[in-house]
Amino acid sequence: GRSGCTAAWGAVKAAPAWCWLACAAFVALGQTLNVAMYSAIGNAGVYYGFKLGKSVPWCSSFPFNVGLRHPQYVGVVLTLWGGLMVLLCEELARRGFPQLIVVWGSMYIVMCAMEQLGDNDKKS
Repeated sequence: GRSGCTAAWGAVKAAPAWCWLACAAFVALGQTLNVAMYSAIGNAGVYYGFKLGKSVPWCSSFPFNVGLRHPQYVGVVLTLWGGLMVLLCEELARRGFPQLIVVWGSMYIVMCAMEQLGDNDKKS
Protein backbone atom coordinates (compact mmCIF):
# COMPACT_ATOMS: atom_id res chain seq x y z
CA GLY A 1 0.00 0.00 0.00
CA ARG A 2 0.89 3.64 -0.15
CA SER A 3 2.76 5.33 2.65
CA GLY A 4 0.79 7.43 5.11
CA CYS A 5 2.30 10.65 3.75
CA THR A 6 1.43 9.73 0.18
CA ALA A 7 -2.12 8.85 1.24
CA ALA A 8 -2.46 12.11 3.17
CA TRP A 9 -1.20 14.16 0.23
CA GLY A 10 -3.66 12.38 -2.06
CA ALA A 11 -6.52 13.06 0.35
CA VAL A 12 -5.60 16.74 0.59
CA LYS A 13 -5.53 17.09 -3.19
CA ALA A 14 -8.84 15.21 -3.61
CA ALA A 15 -10.78 16.89 -0.79
CA PRO A 16 -13.90 18.66 -2.10
CA ALA A 17 -14.45 22.36 -1.52
CA TRP A 18 -16.92 21.78 1.33
CA CYS A 19 -14.24 19.84 3.24
CA TRP A 20 -11.82 22.73 2.83
CA LEU A 21 -14.46 25.21 3.97
CA ALA A 22 -15.27 23.10 7.02
CA CYS A 23 -11.55 22.65 7.73
CA ALA A 24 -10.94 26.39 7.48
CA ALA A 25 -13.88 27.17 9.77
CA PHE A 26 -12.96 24.56 12.41
CA VAL A 27 -9.25 25.45 12.41
CA ALA A 28 -9.93 29.20 12.46
CA LEU A 29 -12.34 28.89 15.39
CA GLY A 30 -10.10 26.45 17.22
CA GLN A 31 -6.97 28.54 16.83
CA THR A 32 -8.87 31.71 17.75
CA LEU A 33 -9.72 30.07 21.06
CA ASN A 34 -6.13 28.89 21.56
CA VAL A 35 -4.55 32.27 20.77
CA ALA A 36 -7.13 34.01 22.95
CA MET A 37 -6.18 31.74 25.87
CA TYR A 38 -2.53 32.76 25.68
CA SER A 39 -3.53 36.41 25.29
CA ALA A 40 -5.91 36.28 28.25
CA ILE A 41 -3.88 34.35 30.84
CA GLY A 42 -0.38 34.01 29.38
CA ASN A 43 1.96 31.05 29.45
CA ALA A 44 1.79 30.75 33.24
CA GLY A 45 -1.98 30.41 33.10
CA VAL A 46 -2.04 28.01 30.19
CA TYR A 47 0.66 25.77 31.67
CA TYR A 48 -0.70 25.56 35.25
CA GLY A 49 1.69 28.15 36.65
CA PHE A 50 -0.71 28.86 39.51
CA LYS A 51 0.04 25.34 40.80
CA LEU A 52 3.72 26.30 40.87
CA GLY A 53 3.16 29.56 42.71
CA LYS A 54 2.94 31.86 39.67
CA SER A 55 0.46 34.71 39.79
CA VAL A 56 -2.26 34.19 37.19
CA PRO A 57 -4.96 36.88 37.07
CA TRP A 58 -8.55 35.72 36.97
CA CYS A 59 -10.01 36.31 33.53
CA SER A 60 -13.67 36.71 32.64
CA SER A 61 -13.25 38.18 29.15
CA PHE A 62 -12.90 36.31 25.84
CA PRO A 63 -12.53 33.34 25.54
CA PHE A 64 -13.94 32.70 29.01
CA ASN A 65 -17.12 34.66 28.36
CA VAL A 66 -18.52 32.42 25.60
CA GLY A 67 -19.87 29.67 27.86
CA LEU A 68 -16.95 27.26 27.51
CA ARG A 69 -15.32 25.99 30.68
CA HIS A 70 -12.21 24.86 28.77
CA PRO A 71 -11.88 27.01 25.64
CA GLN A 72 -8.33 25.88 24.86
CA TYR A 73 -9.30 22.21 24.87
CA VAL A 74 -12.31 22.94 22.67
CA GLY A 75 -9.96 24.84 20.35
CA VAL A 76 -7.59 21.90 20.07
CA VAL A 77 -10.39 19.43 19.34
CA LEU A 78 -11.89 21.73 16.70
CA THR A 79 -8.47 22.01 15.06
CA LEU A 80 -8.07 18.23 15.05
CA TRP A 81 -11.51 17.76 13.49
CA GLY A 82 -10.75 20.45 10.92
CA GLY A 83 -7.61 18.65 9.85
CA LEU A 84 -9.47 15.37 9.68
CA MET A 85 -11.91 16.91 7.20
CA VAL A 86 -9.25 17.17 4.49
CA LEU A 87 -7.08 14.21 5.45
CA LEU A 88 -9.69 11.49 5.62
CA CYS A 89 -9.35 8.84 2.94
CA GLU A 90 -9.70 5.06 2.77
CA GLU A 91 -5.98 4.43 3.15
CA LEU A 92 -5.62 6.57 6.27
CA ALA A 93 -8.85 5.12 7.66
CA ARG A 94 -7.35 1.64 7.28
CA ARG A 95 -4.24 2.86 9.10
CA GLY A 96 -6.34 4.10 12.06
CA PHE A 97 -6.01 7.85 11.53
CA PRO A 98 -9.64 8.70 12.41
CA GLN A 99 -9.38 6.55 15.52
CA LEU A 100 -6.21 8.43 16.49
CA ILE A 101 -8.08 11.73 16.23
CA VAL A 102 -10.96 10.36 18.33
CA VAL A 103 -8.57 9.07 21.02
CA TRP A 104 -6.55 12.30 21.00
CA GLY A 105 -9.71 14.38 21.35
CA SER A 106 -11.01 12.06 24.07
CA MET A 107 -7.89 12.71 26.12
CA TYR A 108 -8.89 16.38 26.27
CA ILE A 109 -12.33 15.36 27.57
CA VAL A 110 -10.64 13.30 30.30
CA MET A 111 -8.41 16.28 31.17
CA CYS A 112 -11.48 18.54 31.40
CA ALA A 113 -13.07 16.14 33.88
CA MET A 114 -9.85 15.81 35.90
CA GLU A 115 -9.39 19.58 36.07
CA GLN A 116 -12.99 20.12 37.09
CA LEU A 117 -12.61 17.63 39.94
CA GLY A 118 -9.58 19.52 41.25
CA ASP A 119 -10.70 23.10 40.60
CA ASN A 120 -9.51 25.66 43.10
CA ASP A 121 -12.66 27.76 42.70
CA LYS A 122 -14.92 25.34 44.61
CA LYS A 123 -16.62 26.63 47.72
CA SER A 124 -15.62 24.74 50.88
